[in-house]
Amino acid sequence: MKLENAIRRTMARSELNQAIRTAFAGTKSIAYAEELTDGMYNTAYTLTLSDGMKVVLKVAPDSSIQSMRYEKGMMRCEVEVLRLLRECGDIPVPEVYYYSGEQTNLEYFIMEYMSGETFVKVKKSLPQEEREAIEAELGRLNRLINDIEGERFGYYALREQQGTEWPDVLRSMFDGILADARDTGVDLPMTEDEIWSVLDQAQESLAEVKKPCLVHWDLWDGNVFIQDGCITGLIDCERALWGDYLLEYNFRAVSGQSAAFLRGYGIEQLTPSEKTRSQIYDLYLVLILHIECAYRKYEDQRHIEWVANLLQKTWDGFTRSEDK
Repeated sequence: MKLENAIRRTMARSELNQAIRTAFAGTKSIAYAEELTDGMYNTAYTLTLSDGMKVVLKVAPDSSIQSMRYEKGMMRCEVEVLRLLRECGDIPVPEVYYYSGEQTNLEYFIMEYMSGETFVKVKKSLPQEEREAIEAELGRLNRLINDIEGERFGYYALREQQGTEWPDVLRSMFDGILADARDTGVDLPMTEDEIWSVLDQAQESLAEVKKPCLVHWDLWDGNVFIQDGCITGLIDCERALWGDYLLEYNFRAVSGQSAAFLRGYGIEQLTPSEKTRSQIYDLYLVLILHIECAYRKYEDQRHIEWVANLLQKTWDGFTRSEDK
């Protein structure tokens, strides 16, 4: 799926060639280049090089483009987290060959090409048993990621905004996206005071989170590569953060909350307190999906309407809870 938007940056063939020459000290050039159309923020290219090697080049939006507050430093975050996960040895993520750095007009990195198809493309065609085996394996791998511990809570790339108390950091994260909504005049189906009230009511449950886990946060089926019934790669950790493991995508209501994933992760069911936190994280994610439409300037009206309806449905879940 390609959602046309105003922030994706394209590179000319000459720019791609220069990037490859820089990364490989002039020893390689491009034989074939293909833009990948699945991304909604960065732009990626599959490049076949002169010696037959295949790589993926990922380029960030122009630094002058207005983005949401939490989206600062995302490419640096992805590079650093990929390298961190590679050190674990058991998590299938691509090797980073080269990173241009943030202090350039053209920020990009080059990584290993991952074989296979994305899970989202093949999922419906797979037998149920094979599909559930993959979901269980994804749960196991996601648990390995979450087993990596940090020292402070918050977005990986935004170290200056990290803190030691999860409820305070999460409140700051909400504050950031609500400021993004105000900046662009995005209408929300609730007031800010109502959101703060929901967080206040969940304070006790949120305070149970004491360990800053590394959270990938975007392990939806489009970021999981499959080949011969096995997971061959996990990508797109640019939004990684240190937080509650329940922030992970496959705990979100919008994911469908696969029982096989939970089994692979090592959880039978969530406790009432965990369900409270999970509902808060549902709201946070869907608020972002709704607010980012104003920043991305998506052309697909169906997507914009779907997200707006999803936000309303998510918020209605809180009001129904209060009525009980």
